[in-house]
Amino acid sequence: MIAAIGCGTPSRPVVPIEQVAPTQDAAVAADAPASALVRLDGQRRKIEAPHAGGIRRLAVTAEGTAAITQDQLGGIRLWPTLDGTTEPRIVDLPASRGLAIAAEPRGFVVAALDQVGGLVIQVVDRDGIALQRASLRADPAHLGIAMTARGLIAWRTDQVIVRVSTDGAITAQLPLEAGQRIVAVAVTGERAVAVIATESKQRARFVTLGDRLAWGAWIDAGDEVGGVVAVSPSGTRIASARQHKAQGMPQIVVIDTATGKVVANETVAGAGSLGFLDDDRLAVASLGAIQWLDLKTRTTAGAPIAGMTTDLPDGGMLSVGGGRAIGISNSELMITTPSTVSYLGYDLETPAVAAVGPGGQLLVGVRESFALLDANLTATSLPSLGVPTDAAVSELRWVGGTTWLLEWSRIHDGQTTLASVDLAKPVPKELRTAMPMVGLLLYEPTTQLVTLSLGATPEVAAYDPVRHKLDPLSVLPKPASYRQIELVPVSPALSGGTQIVVIEMVDKMTMRWVRDPKDLARGASITLEGSLGAADRAGHVYVWRSTPGGLELAIYRDGAWVGTLPTDGAVAVWPAPTGSHVVLIGANRVSLVARDGKKVWTQPIQGASEALWFDDSSLAILGAGGLARFDAATGKVLAARCGWRFGLSPKPHPVSAQVEPMCAQLR
Repeated sequence: MIAAIGCGTPSRPVVPIEQVAPTQDAAVAADAPASALVRLDGQRRKIEAPHAGGIRRLAVTAEGTAAITQDQLGGIRLWPTLDGTTEPRIVDLPASRGLAIAAEPRGFVVAALDQVGGLVIQVVDRDGIALQRASLRADPAHLGIAMTARGLIAWRTDQVIVRVSTDGAITAQLPLEAGQRIVAVAVTGERAVAVIATESKQRARFVTLGDRLAWGAWIDAGDEVGGVVAVSPSGTRIASARQHKAQGMPQIVVIDTATGKVVANETVAGAGSLGFLDDDRLAVASLGAIQWLDLKTRTTAGAPIAGMTTDLPDGGMLSVGGGRAIGISNSELMITTPSTVSYLGYDLETPAVAAVGPGGQLLVGVRESFALLDANLTATSLPSLGVPTDAAVSELRWVGGTTWLLEWSRIHDGQTTLASVDLAKPVPKELRTAMPMVGLLLYEPTTQLVTLSLGATPEVAAYDPVRHKLDPLSVLPKPASYRQIELVPVSPALSGGTQIVVIEMVDKMTMRWVRDPKDLARGASITLEGSLGAADRAGHVYVWRSTPGGLELAIYRDGAWVGTLPTDGAVAVWPAPTGSHVVLIGANRVSLVARDGKKVWTQPIQGASEALWFDDSSLAILGAGGLARFDAATGKVLAARCGWRFGLSPKPHPVSAQVEPMCAQLR
């Protein structure tokens, strides 16, 4: 049967030491390539970070307890454990088309085959920090690599298999006969099988992995052995896959190596990697899932269909070790047996909502997963807000103590609820229900005014922290669909007495600075053509205006123009609490400028979406790739985190954004 399981610290200079000549035995040629060995010490700090989008390649230790992976942007991650206790760490290695890993007394030895055939062998500690690196030049180029019980082997374009030590020395080599070509090599423990092509056929042969490398017997598996190949732990069976010409799907063929008997042949859509758990169970990685072939149930199997097309490349999507098959599920690992599956990744990687709390805390979350972060962006608690399982939180505002206002909407019909919740006893108290759409929720702590706007019914209300209720002060009629109204509560002490800024947007934009929240029609006002950029607690409103010279960001207060903020094109505007400075977020950078336009600092950050001010001295930048906290005066990174609630789950975690995590960008 087939069972389907669904789916910083500045760097110190690196000082190279002597060129290391390869050690040789009688089997090693005198012209074997040299390797450059570099010892590294304290190169950088540990950086925990998820992947930048989907994982494209992985390798696992023979014990099945650690892994090395590469994502679609070329980023490499070390997973020191696969039990959910240790987050992946960034490893400095080039983008590769082949990976291998083994446990080592100092941590791990990791090998990466680069795009041009060069080979890098790196010893890293358990935090992914490089301790030693050896590089073998791509002359001749290396075609593939595999980790064996006796160390790393590689096969090259000169049709030689070599064994390489951690310092880059070639300790053994095994050439092919003239006219033969290595297609693939599969390893399990001390056993290996090579797929060898000649002009007219493609066959499998054992490789002996002893003190010397040696050729073993040819395997009676026919002349069309596939280039995706696996060997069982005892060596009694091999499996291979090739694309079938007529059917257009990969055909998986399992052969008994002693008799040449076909044990099984199956067509599996999208098959890209194979691995034997034992002699009777074969894992097939395909299309984000791992399927299992139970070979015990195979009583008869037809002969492989002849007429295959070119070989499938091994997708590097599967590795077997420790009685488990480890595969890829988007940006996380899928750990399976024939009867179980679990997913290793982050519940909370890209926050959908984030809000500043007391004492420099942040509350971040996505769907029902939340984390309360301290000043170092470390999760101090993982609160439950009592949000219904069929709803998503869209807005969060801290209103004092351990109490927060939150707005959630049901996913299936958009019905929206405004509630308060005490994190100490997370049972939400509903304040507004059955709202037809999500509105912008804002709160001003000095006046305890709450506004709901850009929704069906704009409202100003007073929050009562004792009764945990909202007392309406002004409720505006539902605006026409072409008219938007935003209500911004501001600090009277900072804004010269204004409590609410009313911004109406139709074909033109009208701004009104209101002192009495019960009378939103009265106050200094101005009407102009433009679009809203932002408003701050000091009553400044930032408006994008088109001018003959291009787009400008004009600043208004109390019905009058007060200045212009120079920008480099369209940016997102996030003012400081007092309005003294503004964060400008562009596509590839984040800048802090004074209100007079003087630039304070710039950080090259991609994928940033929001600035969260703790006060005028520090802020956090939120993006698809995580969170970073900065000193506002200098731009120094005070803390960075790129994922929370890491662990094993019986269901897949949310898919990560396709952007380099902020922790990696800022290292």
